[in-house]
Amino acid sequence: MSQTLQAAPATRAPSDPGENRRLVVISVDAMSVVDVPFARTLPNLSRVLAGGWGSAEAIYPTVTYPNHTSQTTARTAAGHGIYANEIVQPGVRRPDWFWDARAITSPTLFDLAAAKGLTTASVGWPVTGWSPSIDIAVPEIWDPAGLDQTRAVLRDAASERGRAYVDRHAGEIGWDTKHRFGRFNTAVAVDMIGSDRPDVLFVHLVDVDSARHTTGRFTPEVREAFERVDGWIGEILDALGAAGLAEDTNVAVVSDHGHVEVGRCFRANHLLVQEGLIRLDEQGEVASWDAWVHGCGLTGQLHLHPEAGQSTRERVLALVETWVEDPEIPVAALLGREVMREEYGYDGPFVGVLEGTSGTNFQNLWEGRSLYGRFDPDYTFLLSQHGHLPEQDIQAVFAMVGPDIADGVRFARCTVPDEAATFAHLLGLEFPEADGEPVTRVRA
Repeated sequence: MSQTLQAAPATRAPSDPGENRRLVVISVDAMSVVDVPFARTLPNLSRVLAGGWGSAEAIYPTVTYPNHTSQTTARTAAGHGIYANEIVQPGVRRPDWFWDARAITSPTLFDLAAAKGLTTASVGWPVTGWSPSIDIAVPEIWDPAGLDQTRAVLRDAASERGRAYVDRHAGEIGWDTKHRFGRFNTAVAVDMIGSDRPDVLFVHLVDVDSARHTTGRFTPEVREAFERVDGWIGEILDALGAAGLAEDTNVAVVSDHGHVEVGRCFRANHLLVQEGLIRLDEQGEVASWDAWVHGCGLTGQLHLHPEAGQSTRERVLALVETWVEDPEIPVAALLGREVMREEYGYDGPFVGVLEGTSGTNFQNLWEGRSLYGRFDPDYTFLLSQHGHLPEQDIQAVFAMVGPDIADGVRFARCTVPDEAATFAHLLGLEFPEADGEPVTRVRA
């Protein structure tokens, strides 16, 4: 559903799209429309919300990497190829994520901008490692082994010009039980604006999402995360001002999904072990498999081994149908690949998608037991999650302010691919194929 950005008075003519304009896109991961009233009380998010804003429906699945790729390609997952956060690696306890930009199967905004001679930069943006077209890339990537290993792999995945920023700011990467990139990403973005003055800059800030996963949707910790992120956004906005770029820069704040409270954690692969469809070695690790459920937040992708025959396929599908019919197993439906592609623009190397009952988080693991309830004494998992069907919960935020955005307007509801098409429009670029359209109309 598309709408237009109204031009503010004394801005460029619509016939000269992108002339002398810059673009900064800041992702506040997991910010939703219900957060807007509180965000308006914060000094810097309120500056962006004073322009135009509205809701944006995520693509399926409503997880970070597919949606952030849609924000740079204007495609759904079937078009850009990033069908989950993690790559499917059956038996691997911590699968690799889709860090490598070369996995994207459609042109990105960075590709289009590079072809036009614009300087592009990204900081912490998903699926930008080893990018062939981003001039200054400092991607989101980590090594669970620790901080030193994370600094090394981050430097390796960065572009040649990006490595200088990694070297200058690596000391600002935080680490407690996992990586903390917010302070680092902000410092790098501010440095880039002052030093390289890129025409296009994408920045990813994840603190709100992390707080929601671990403490719930609306908690004091989430409020504190918003306050931190607001301060970082202020640093980026102030850096644009200090560099003399603010008047010619359109700034967007986007997000990728809402959150749903988790009521249970489901390990479908534990049931597949019991059925002999996954076989373990003496150490309890996966030795071989015929079927695998790849957790994708509140849904699970059903995979068959590439060498599985028709009889195995029929057996697995019949088994999953018994799960759907069993009230003790939290699977509401098996949605076939063809249905997902037609209705949601979703495709990948799976035979179908398991839609969990409300608040069911899918895990890849296979040991322990198949189901953990929120009030079980040994429940130690996420309290809030996403990955559900896009229409099922509160929507993401799309806000913009700048010389080509009228102040005080409300965008009608759009989609995440529409955001990328809008960014291209503002830069005078056009995707050769897109599932989104520029937001061109607004309502007061």
